[in-house]
Amino acid sequence: MRYLLAGCTLSILAIIIAFALSDWNLLLQITGGISLVALVICAIFSGAFVDGDRMARNLTSEDREDRKKRHSLTNKIMMIGLPNMIIAIALIATRFI
Repeated sequence: MRYLLAGCTLSILAIIIAFALSDWNLLLQITGGISLVALVICAIFSGAFVDGDRMARNLTSEDREDRKKRHSLTNKIMMIGLPNMIIAIALIATRFI
């Protein structure tokens, strides 16, 4: 829950900065950048860029506790990026409507 709160805090901070500078493109860049970085880090930690054979070898050599830590870290990072992703998608959607 605190990681979701941290993501919301980053989003609110980005909104305040964009409002103060009257630059809503900056809001899209900040929130989109945070969400993109979080998504890439999650993909790296989850093994999304690895083929099936290597993933199977990694899973057999890894303890259950290590796997739980890795999944927990992935979920925490995604919770930080989620509010920023929602704002970025909403900004893009409002431009095309």
